[in-house]
Amino acid sequence: MTQYSDKVEEVRLRQDAEEWGKGVKYLHFNNGIEEIHYNNGNQHFHNIILGKKWTVYAQEPKNLIDKYLRWKASNGK
Repeated sequence: MTQYSDKVEEVRLRQDAEEWGKGVKYLHFNNGIEEIHYNNGNQHFHNIILGKKWTVYAQEPKNLIDKYLRWKASNGK
């Protein structure tokens, strides 16, 4: 059964990184526009005055696992 442990760990790491990527990196409010930046690079905007919402999606996050591992190491988790 241990022959697949590397594959299982790789999938687990990718799933953890994808879940972490959905987390909020920071919020910013300026001139009635709410910006939410996520760990995976996506950005959501909401113009509070006009009620308009839009999203800017990050290009393919090829290094999301690397970002996750750096975050994990720097936070002692």
